[in-house]
Amino acid sequence: MPSSVVARYDLLGMALALVSGLALTALQAIERATGGWGLSMRFFRVPYLLSGSWYATWLTATVILFALFVYGMWYGIVYSRWGPLGTLAFLAAQALVAVAAVVTVSFEHWHLWSATGGSFAGLTALGLTGVIAALAVVLLAGGHVTIRRATV
Repeated sequence: MPSSVVARYDLLGMALALVSGLALTALQAIERATGGWGLSMRFFRVPYLLSGSWYATWLTATVILFALFVYGMWYGIVYSRWGPLGTLAFLAAQALVAVAAVVTVSFEHWHLWSATGGSFAGLTALGLTGVIAALAVVLLAGGHVTIRRATV
């Protein structure tokens, strides 16, 4: 598949994420203005992630949605290149990495989210947005490497 086509899909994903993030931010503004839809309800103000200013909400929502788009796109590329068995192996490899990370954290007694230790303990919502953005770039690069030999 030509790289110009891949770039168009990436731009489409970014445009969808930007517009969806803007819609979520607008709905959050309406929610704040109406006092939680008149019921003190918080549907669009997710604690910690989407409870900041409008631009932080927009940026965080956009980055998360784009990361999800890229992750899903990579699954589609893997399926296109290696079929159902390759997709299952791809999923199994990710599960293995996640289990290995959890076991390592458990055995090393790392307190990643506690108030006293770990590198993620003092991470703000915008800091987490930066981590997710870096992850999205890694996923995007992995997708581009995978698609180089995929047949359409």
